[in-house]
Amino acid sequence: MGCEMSTDGQALSSVIRKDRSELYKSPGIGDREDWRLPLDAWQRFYLQKSWKTVARKSDQAARTVFLRMLQDNPGLRQKWPRISLLTEEEIPTSPYIKFLGERIFDCLDYIIDNLGDLDHVISELTKLGRQHSDMNVMTPEDVWAIEAAFLAGVQECLEDRFTIKYEEIYSRFIVFVIETMVIGFDPH
Repeated sequence: MGCEMSTDGQALSSVIRKDRSELYKSPGIGDREDWRLPLDAWQRFYLQKSWKTVARKSDQAARTVFLRMLQDNPGLRQKWPRISLLTEEEIPTSPYIKFLGERIFDCLDYIIDNLGDLDHVISELTKLGRQHSDMNVMTPEDVWAIEAAFLAGVQECLEDRFTIKYEEIYSRFIVFVIETMVIGFDPH
């Protein structure tokens, strides 16, 4: 009787341990939750955790991104009438530049927060692309101008924590965002 009980007890405790261990299971290397997102589970985890640091410095990062985008792509400046009127000295302190940069970061913050619902994220990004297309201000090539500027802004925020691993994660993320947004430019 005692033997059966301890055998059953051991079997029961191993089942409980197994079930409990599933609760604490870490994402596996290379596990992809959804094929449409070019990040595996760990990369998504690192993106979301490190984004908290970037979000705390979003004012600084947003300004850096927009200024770098204008610096690397001078033709973009002429596409916004309010920016084209600014002098080189006024651009870095312009409230309008700050506003545009913050809009970009608010959008990216929303996307990162909602990566668990990829259908919604993709829908929102294609809608955003359609809106930019309808304004007849930007082309898909102009949208791609944010890629290098975004990486520079994130690097500025993460400082020495911006390793090759984070560069790859953020690069994959911004390419996903841009590619999905550009789909919205297609009139079909």
